[in-house]
Amino acid sequence: MHHERYRHGLSIFATHLSQRLYWLLLIVSSMADASWLEFCPYPSLPDPLPAGYLSHILDSTQTVRLLRISAEPPNDPSCQVRQLPISTDDLAWVGFASPSDSQARRLGLLGQQNQQTFKVTEIVDIDASAATVQVRDESLPPKLTGPKTSPIHYPRAAWFWSPTIWQQTPQRIFDAQTKYGLQRIYISLPFSEQRVSHANQLREFLQLAHQHGLQVWAVLGDPHAVLDDQRPYFLNLAKSIEAFNSEPDPNKLDGLQLDIEPYLLPGYHVNPGIWLKKQAETVAAVRQVTPSLALDMVIPFWLNPEQKEGSELLTAVEAHLNSLTVMNYRTDLDQINDFTEKFLTWGDTHKKSVFIALESLPIADQELRVYAQAAQGELWQIDFGSVKVLMLLKQPQALSGEKAYRLSHTRNVEGSNTSFFQKPEALHDLISKIEYHFSDSPSFAGVALHGLDN
Repeated sequence: MHHERYRHGLSIFATHLSQRLYWLLLIVSSMADASWLEFCPYPSLPDPLPAGYLSHILDSTQTVRLLRISAEPPNDPSCQVRQLPISTDDLAWVGFASPSDSQARRLGLLGQQNQQTFKVTEIVDIDASAATVQVRDESLPPKLTGPKTSPIHYPRAAWFWSPTIWQQTPQRIFDAQTKYGLQRIYISLPFSEQRVSHANQLREFLQLAHQHGLQVWAVLGDPHAVLDDQRPYFLNLAKSIEAFNSEPDPNKLDGLQLDIEPYLLPGYHVNPGIWLKKQAETVAAVRQVTPSLALDMVIPFWLNPEQKEGSELLTAVEAHLNSLTVMNYRTDLDQINDFTEKFLTWGDTHKKSVFIALESLPIADQELRVYAQAAQGELWQIDFGSVKVLMLLKQPQALSGEKAYRLSHTRNVEGSNTSFFQKPEALHDLISKIEYHFSDSPSFAGVALHGLDN
C-alpha cells in the first residue's frame, strides 16, 4: 500500500516537473526572440553612438533622450524600459509619433526603401491630412492661368549658399541674374572667431553686385539656434554682421535672413509648440543685436498662419520682421495658390512683405505607405508615457496591449511635384503666372528661387 502511494506520488511529481520544464523551455525559447527597448536620458548625444542605437530626441528641457534596443535587460534605473517579443533583426525603422499621430487610425510613412530598411522622411496622419486638403473639381478651370504679364515688376530673389561662389566665381551669380531677372540674393558668410572673415573681399563683391542692381542679404540658418546653450553663438554671428555693416564703408549688406528651421531637430514634431516658442525668442534676440538690419524669416508653407502653431509663431515674431519668405515647394499651380493665399492674407493684415519660394534642386521620388489600425501589423506604436514610439517591422506580427497598424496600400510620390529641377521653361512660366495672379495683394513681394547655385 505504501509502495502504491509512493509510486502515485512520484507519478504526480514527474507530471508537474514535466509541465514546469515544458513552460520553462517555452519561455527560454520565446526569450530568444525577445529584446528590450530602452528610453534613457543623456547629458548630450554620445559620440560614438552606443550599440543598439535607434534614434534620439530632444525633450522640452533640451535633454537628449536616447532610444536603443538590446538583447539584455538594462540596469540603468533612469531608463524607461519595455520588453518586446521581437529581435533587433525584425526592425525596418524606428521613430517618434506626434500627439496627433498617436491618436490616428491611419498613418502614412513617406520615405524610401533601402535594402532591408525603410528610411522615413515624414509621418502623415492620413485622416487629418485628407480633411484639410481641398479636393479640386476637375471641371473647373485652373485658378492660375497664363501666360500673362503682371502690371507690377516684382523683384526676384535666389539663394547662393556657398561663400566660394561670390568669392571665386561671382559671374555665376550675374549670369543667373540675367537668366531669371534677379534683384536680390541671399548669401552665406564665412566667420572666424565669430567675426565676418574676408571682409575686404565681401565689400568688393557688394560693390560689384550693387553696380549690377542686386541687393545682397546675408543668410543665417541653424536649427540649433533655438537651443538655450547654442543661441549665444548664433547671436554672436548676427552681431558680427551688424558690426560689419556699422563700419564707415558705403558697401553694406542690404539685410539679414533667418532660416532657422527648428523642425529639423529630432523630436520637434512631438511638441512643436515649445520649439516654435524658442524660435520666436531667437528671432527677438537677433532683432535686439541687429537694430540697423532689415530682417526676413523663412517659414515652411505647412506652418499655416490660420492654425494654432503657425499663428502663434507669426504673432510672436511679427514686430521684429520686415518680411517673410514662405517655402512653397510645389509645382502644381492651384496647390501653390491655396498655400500662398493664407500667408498673403496675414501679410496684408500686418503690412509685411511676403516672398514665395520655389524649389529647383533634384528631389527623389518617394513611396507613401499607408497603414490602418488592426489587431496585428507591420507598424507598432509603443507607449513610453511622455512619447509614443513607432516601430516598423519587416513582417506583420501581433502586439498585445499596444496599437498595431497593418499595411493598407502604397503610392508613389514624385519629386517632380515638389521641384522644377531641369525644367527652366516651366519655372519661368510659373513665375509669370504667380506674379500676375498675386498682383492684387499688397503684401506679395515676389518669388525666391532655391537651387540655382547647383
